[in-house]
Amino acid sequence: MNPGLEAPKPEIVVYVIENSVPKDTVKEVLLGIEEEGLPYKKETTKNQITAEDLAYKAAESSHLGVGIGIDQHQVVLHYIKLRGDKPLFSISTNEDEEHLRAIGANAARVVKHMPFKMLEA
Repeated sequence: MNPGLEAPKPEIVVYVIENSVPKDTVKEVLLGIEEEGLPYKKETTKNQITAEDLAYKAAESSHLGVGIGIDQHQVVLHYIKLRGDKPLFSISTNEDEEHLRAIGANAARVVKHMPFKMLEA
């Protein structure tokens, strides 16, 4: 096997703006992905762009085509087959832990082709 030609890992990519979001918010989203049994990769960035743009960039860099962007206001779930300005889900970072976990779980459910968890109150 050639060590220079490793295949990319199939994982959901999560981009978070550095020091803009409480750690518990990010933790709950990641736990939602874990509960569905899929791997993820979390990266922080200093770029001050919207969660929607972060989510689309995350989806572009995910081998599975699924990404989540988190800024100080929103958690956005995006799928690469959708237009950049039409994310799949968007919720406030102030939502309760059930909704934050649900958006993480829904990222995994896109990959697994399963029904989504409800995100409305």
